[in-house]
Parts: sequence; structure tokens; C-alpha cells
Amino acid sequence: MVRRIIVVLALLLAPTLTQAATEIRTVRAEATGVDREQAIFNALGAAVRQVRGAQISASKQVQSALSRLSVRTGDGREASVEIQKSSSSQTRVSAEGLISGYRVSSVTNAPGGGKLARLSVDVPVYHTPGNPDDGRWRMAVYPVWPARPFYEVADQRLSRVEVSDRMTQSITEALVQSRRFAMLARDKESAIRSERDRMRGEDVPVQEKAMLGNELGAEYLVTAQVTDLTFGVEEKVSGLTGERSRKQTGALVLEVRVVVPATGKIVWTRTLNLSPEYLDLEFDGSPGSTQAFFERAGQEVALSVINVVWPPLVEGHQGNELIINMGGGLMKTGQRWEVFALGDSVRNSHTGKGLGRSESLVATVEVTRSTPNMAYARVVDGEVQGKGQVLRRPAYAEAEDPAEAIRGTRKRTCLPIDPC
Repeated sequence: MVRRIIVVLALLLAPTLTQAATEIRTVRAEATGVDREQAIFNALGAAVRQVRGAQISASKQVQSALSRLSVRTGDGREASVEIQKSSSSQTRVSAEGLISGYRVSSVTNAPGGGKLARLSVDVPVYHTPGNPDDGRWRMAVYPVWPARPFYEVADQRLSRVEVSDRMTQSITEALVQSRRFAMLARDKESAIRSERDRMRGEDVPVQEKAMLGNELGAEYLVTAQVTDLTFGVEEKVSGLTGERSRKQTGALVLEVRVVVPATGKIVWTRTLNLSPEYLDLEFDGSPGSTQAFFERAGQEVALSVINVVWPPLVEGHQGNELIINMGGGLMKTGQRWEVFALGDSVRNSHTGKGLGRSESLVATVEVTRSTPNMAYARVVDGEVQGKGQVLRRPAYAEAEDPAEAIRGTRKRTCLPIDPC
């Protein structure tokens, strides 16, 4: 069996002065080689692997050769078959990293032949801004996909690129303001690639190059598609009184998914039908009202995602107010939320897997004030004791006919389950 180890090492020598976000970590490493140079090179690779880790890939090939040999036996018969097999395997160890300097402690003869090198190696390590261990899940919003080449909004024609950019920005902005997730950029890849190409330049210090190779992967992805976007304002004049009235028409239809990229599992999916009335907006067709609609639509998507992945919780009491662990623009003064107490875990009888914890409605609260990190709310109905309760928005159901409220969006179809 043949075993081959290949180390890919980027060795760059530079002064040991560091920037604020980069530290020099000194590690001790040793390795053997056929000669002094090879032993030192292998030791440098071992030092990089200590800090940066390594990628290992293995392959194995088995070859079989069949040969027939004739052998005479004692009873006069002859025939014998002998099978010969040969196998080989390769292991490839790849480590990439930077070295700002090294010192040779010793190079001695190795017990099995060759040389043994012992080094002290300085490896620059980049620390990302903020606290990487703050417990927040990493999430990315991929560019929203428009299903049409353009959309009509009042008297404006919006291109698919503009709709995608504005919708993606509004969803990302709302999720960032919620401070529920560590948000990763996925819609400005060209700018990120340009900056990385600049960092690879020869005139960039090694300490700055340590920023390369630190890209994070998202634990959750938010994908969306605009299937319809048509807004307008109709003006009507009463034939009797001459009074003018305005009626808002149209809606934004948005298909949203939350996906786990590691497995491709769809955590949640929903088609949102967002009208100006639903978002509590007065749409008049002006550029300002159009922008406000995109912002409110992005907040609606963010709230729906948060409700599924990481809903806000009651963290405690301050006087007659509850302290909620989510603030920003998503917790607005006057907004009402329902509070649910968590019960026991529930398991699926068929699969034995957990379905989550049961919830029971205990109160309705109204937001009184909000800060970037938390919000305060007063109890309107019910009672909230202790902490740890889940907050969820009341279901939107405003219709003259109670049956319409139960049926939701199925306004023209009466199914057997509907109270028609």
C-alpha cells in the first residue's frame, strides 16, 4: 500500500506587526523529510494545519489479475486456478494558509532515516468583527426572483432588476434590524469578489491577507419569487353627490421559502398575498408610497420567517410592562401580539420524532415602546407570569362574513371543510 501526502502551503514572509483584527499565533511543529529542506517544508505545513485545519481526500484502487496455472494431482488430473490481486490507495492532505515567519529550533537525523525538523512558526489569524459566538444562527437572503420582465405599479413601470433589488433589500434590512440572526450577504457577490481580488494583490500585507478564507456558510436561506405585482388607484365620482373616492387595487404575491442549505430541507414555505390594506398603507401611486410598500412587504416576510425559525420571547417584567427580546422596526408602538405559554414536548406517534412543544394562549399584549435590542409591552387581556412565553402575531382575518374569515383567501370557492 502506497500512501502519499501532499501539502499545499502559501508561505509569505512579512514583518510581525499586526492590525487590530489580526493576531500572530506562534505554534510549534515538527515533521520529517528526505532532507533538511523537505523536513522544514513539511513542518511548515503541519503548523498551518494546526491553525487552519486541513482537507483530506482519500481514494483506493483495486486491480485484480486472473492467471491460470496447470498442476498435476496424485490421481492424474490437473487444473488449478490462482487469483492475484493488487491494491493501492492515496491520501491527499491539503492545507492552505499564511505564514509571517518561522524559526528553526533543530534539524536532526530521523530514527527511520531522513531528517526531523522542529520549528516555531508565526501564523497570522484574522478575527471577524463582533462576537462570532453570540449564539445567533447564520442566515442569508438570496436575490428575489421576479417571474416577469417588468411590473406595473400605478403609472410606473418597474423592471425585474429594480423589483428584485428593492425586495431583496427590504427583506434583508428587516431581518438585520430584528437582530435575531447573523445575516450574510448573498446579493452583492460581485462587490465581495472584487474586494477579495484586491486583497490577493502583492502590495497587500500578509496580515490583511489573513482575512481571506474566512467566509461563513448560512445555516438558513430565505428564497423568494415575485409572481405578481400590480398596484393601482381607482377614482370614483358619485353621480348623486359628486363626491370623489379613491380605491386601492392590486397586491404583491410573493412565494417565500426557508431552506437549510446543508441538507436542502424546506423548513417553511408560504405564498404571501400582500395588499395595501393588509399592510395598513395608503397607496397613492407616488414613489414614496411605492417605497413604503416594499419596506412593509419586507417586514412582513421577515416577521413570517422569525415566527417560524426564532419567535420573540418574554424575558421578564418591568413594572406593569413585559420585556420582549426583539425590538427595532418590527416591534412598533401600538402593535398587538398574542402570548403563548409553552407546554410539554409533543412527538409524532408514527415516526417518534418531536413536533415541538404545545402552546396555549394566555394573553394579548400591546407594544408600548421599542429599542434596537428589545421592546416593552403592556398586557391588554389575560395574564403573563414569569418568562419564556412565545409571542406571535394575531392572524389577519377581517371580513364582514365570519365564514369568509375562516376560509381565508378562498373567497370564491366553497370546499366541504368550509362553513358555507
